[in-house]
Amino acid sequence: MAKVIFVLQRRAGLTREQALAHWRGEQHAAIVGKLPGLTRYVQNHVDSAPAEPVCDGIGELWFATDDLMNQALNSPEMAAAVEDAKRFLDMERTGMILVQEKILIR
Repeated sequence: MAKVIFVLQRRAGLTREQALAHWRGEQHAAIVGKLPGLTRYVQNHVDSAPAEPVCDGIGELWFATDDLMNQALNSPEMAAAVEDAKRFLDMERTGMILVQEKILIR
């Protein structure tokens, strides 16, 4: 399983709640849902933290293989998702990482 994680930072002028509402909205979910090879899409919305949260949310995109993940990341559908995300995310501060999940307790 291949997984991409996005660490999301909202655009200036938006509250966390406003940014997260855009993110979970039908428009963005529909665009992301069209990514080729996508098997799972998880949104982790920040509710609270001991101090100021380091981000507003964590997104997870899952694919069966690295090849499918790379195809999706370079697809027109991903370009459309990025364009839509610009409505609610600070793209300069939002990051993407490719991870290998290691399950320690099931």
